[in-house]
Amino acid sequence: MSNSSRRDLLKTAALAGLAGTAPNPAAAALPSPSESGSHWERPPEQRGNNLNLIVLVSDTFRADNLAAYGSEWVQTPYLNRFAEESVIFEEAYPEGLPTIPIRRQLYTGRRIVPTYYYHQHEPVQIAGWHHLYNEDVTIAETLYEADYLTALIADVPHLQRPGRNFHRGFGHYDWVRGQEIDSYGQAPRKKPDFSALYPADYLEANELGRQFGREPRQGFADFLNQYTANRNRWIKDGNSIVEQTAKKAIAWLKENHNQGPFYLHVEAFDPHEPWDPPQEFLEKYLKEPTQHSWPEPPYGNVKVPEEGVKRLRANYAGEASSVDYWYGQVLETARGLGLFDNSVVVFLSDHGALLNEQGQWVKGPERLRTQVTHVPLIVHVPGGDFRGKRVSGFVQVPDYVPTFLGRLNIKPSTRVTGQDLWPYVTGETTNSRDHIVTAYGYIASVTTPEWNYSAIWNREKYKGTYKPQLYDRKKDPHELKDVADQHPEVLKHLQAKLDQYIASGWEITNGSFNEKAG
Repeated sequence: MSNSSRRDLLKTAALAGLAGTAPNPAAAALPSPSESGSHWERPPEQRGNNLNLIVLVSDTFRADNLAAYGSEWVQTPYLNRFAEESVIFEEAYPEGLPTIPIRRQLYTGRRIVPTYYYHQHEPVQIAGWHHLYNEDVTIAETLYEADYLTALIADVPHLQRPGRNFHRGFGHYDWVRGQEIDSYGQAPRKKPDFSALYPADYLEANELGRQFGREPRQGFADFLNQYTANRNRWIKDGNSIVEQTAKKAIAWLKENHNQGPFYLHVEAFDPHEPWDPPQEFLEKYLKEPTQHSWPEPPYGNVKVPEEGVKRLRANYAGEASSVDYWYGQVLETARGLGLFDNSVVVFLSDHGALLNEQGQWVKGPERLRTQVTHVPLIVHVPGGDFRGKRVSGFVQVPDYVPTFLGRLNIKPSTRVTGQDLWPYVTGETTNSRDHIVTAYGYIASVTTPEWNYSAIWNREKYKGTYKPQLYDRKKDPHELKDVADQHPEVLKHLQAKLDQYIASGWEITNGSFNEKAG
């Protein structure tokens, strides 16, 4: 098209626009303002009892890392002491996995399963993995309106990605950079030599690419390249990123502990992989060095040689001990400032990880077993009345917001679907939940006191084949032997519970990402 023709066309369109007759082929496809968006309802101003709230979150921290949950080999003395002084919820589980879906529950107290899929501008492509809905109300927003200082200190890279909004309601937020494949260090075009990390034949396994979601943009070597670049940068500021995160939390507490009621939320990505603990923590579990350092476990079904199994397990345990030490320093600081007398203090994890059980590692939709789904939830309240109290029965992440707010005498948003768990602590009410549902992608598990059953919940969306699994939790508490073929009647019964749960949630778990036009 010539310049004069283009000018004539633009001029004609402009004149038509002034007359209100400009053609707009896309207009018919756009929803009207009344049909799009939602309304965010500001939490009411309210005053509670002025107790502070400190929440410490550790990503990928197995429940059985702690003595309270049966630890047999991981050394976590600081968190063990904290558990002895606190309320221990014995059977806590997420409702939707993994990292971002869990934060959606943790920050809002709202059910998210069945999940919806929205394409993300990042490697991770999982149903339920997206930012908060516009109409969601976070615990930080609720407490901000209740005149709390609200602060978030986090090194979880997924929370920091462009477009995320999990810092809503926090008057102060501090991102600690460099975890995993955060775009922190500049990865070189020419990849470095990774021979110190893994054997050459292992690096050639095609299945290693499963690390990167549904539509991977990276190979395993690209992952290691970014991780190495990040590590070369953050190591200048400390021996681990959790050290840097904890030190920022300690500094914030020292500067703000006497500023009136506050909510401090700390997110440590460790012991999420890559597993590269400082030497002082690694040597607790590895007496003889290995030829390769094995920082990243496989998500795919890759055979790991004996050297790798030994080193990966030691790496994970070392990172868990590192988290224990640095969160221990945060807890000791809070104790020294007298905050245990006027604060609710919580330690929790989002999910765990497989450590070669059934020859598998970390997590995934097809791995909804106890090592992944059973998480610690430990709550300390002032007064010591419930010191060492163990609370049986199923609880889930959406219950956390109303439980924490209840201890502050603050009412949660009407959007909260979880329930305050404290009547189970006091004995006022008996926990009558006979099952829970936990979903990851398009597979979900139904857990009862007797069984753990997992199956595809959305057959239209799931790509691949998955045979339902069943584990006898009484005879096989570590869930190592699938007995699905032996109990068809149990499968039918639990499948009905799964179908009912999914059917009940479609309207509850949908939402929008923008405010409705006025």
